[in-house]
Amino acid sequence: MLVVEDEPTVARLIADVLEDEGMDVEVLLDGREALDRAARQTFDLVICDMKMPGLDGQHFYKSLERSGNPLRERFLFVTGDVIAAQAREFLERNRLPHVAKPFRVEELTEKVYGVLAIKSHHQTPAAQTARKNVARNG
Repeated sequence: MLVVEDEPTVARLIADVLEDEGMDVEVLLDGREALDRAARQTFDLVICDMKMPGLDGQHFYKSLERSGNPLRERFLFVTGDVIAAQAREFLERNRLPHVAKPFRVEELTEKVYGVLAIKSHHQTPAAQTARKNVARNG
C-alpha cells in the first residue's frame, strides 16, 4: 500500500491501521515523490489526501491517469474537503471512493477492502487477504 499524506500524524495513523490488518505500507509525505515512486514500483492500492502542498491529490491522480498507470484503478482518497464543490465534483465525475476526515478506523478498513475487492481484476496478495478477512469477519 502507498499512503500519500502531508500530515505526518494522519499518515502514521493510516499506516498503523493497515499494518494491523497485515498489509505492507509505504508512507510518503510529498505528492511529487509519491508520483515518482508509483512510476517505479508496484502497489496494490494508493491512499491519498486531496489537499497537499505542491502536487495535490487531484493532480496526483490525473498524472497517474495520463501515464496509464494501473494504480488509477486502485485509489482511495482521504479528505477533509468533500464539502468543497470542486472536490466533490471531481470525486463524483471520476467515481472515486473516498473517506472523509475525521474517519473511524472501521470506515477506513472497510473502504480499503472494498476498493481491493472491486478493483482487483487479478488476485493480488492484498485482494486475497481482503476476501479472506471479509469472509472471516462477515
